[in-house]
Amino acid sequence: MTAQRSNTLVVAVGLLATLALSAGCRGNKSKDPPIHPNWNMDDQQYFQAQEDNDWFPDHRAQRPLVAGTVARGLLKADDHLYRGRGADGRLVDTLPPSITLDEALLDRGERRYAIYCAPCHEQNGRGNGIIAQPGSVATGLLVKPPSYMDPRLQAMPLGYFFDVISNGKATMRPYAAQIPVEDRWAIAAWVRVLQVSERAAKADIPPAELGKLNSGGAQ
Repeated sequence: MTAQRSNTLVVAVGLLATLALSAGCRGNKSKDPPIHPNWNMDDQQYFQAQEDNDWFPDHRAQRPLVAGTVARGLLKADDHLYRGRGADGRLVDTLPPSITLDEALLDRGERRYAIYCAPCHEQNGRGNGIIAQPGSVATGLLVKPPSYMDPRLQAMPLGYFFDVISNGKATMRPYAAQIPVEDRWAIAAWVRVLQVSERAAKADIPPAELGKLNSGGAQ
């Protein structure tokens, strides 16, 4: 046998042995710990967020954010949408351009209002919610919720209600953490619906809807 043929045979046998070993290991389990060719993958040198790091003058491993840093998606540069204020800093009396006033928005506002606002402000907005009732389990309310029908609140711009929902006022706590920004606008719009319904006249009802009321067909 020539040297070339001998080398070829050795390579072929080696390949067959490798394939056989690979096939034999497939699906097998071992109680032995895994082999780690590089321990740095398991034992990395790094600091936890609250650890000390004497390399820095303040000895904090977790470094403060660079001044002016804003996380992606959290810039919130639209003052109208996120703060209810216009370019002049005054409270606005319109919905943000990105929010459409339609039946879906008002339906959403009514449902969110029933969850977060009605317990204190009542379903009709008069401030006599179940929590504000004498003998309620939450009689700790020091200040009775105001009625949205108060002339002072009737005159307030839409952005006022958004601002109060977001930041709270007097004894009312802020709800920005519980209610998304779009839902806060929906609730503000529904508050305006309650106010308008209080002072609406029969002449304000569209003819089609008035016909339904007269015929008893309104749901």
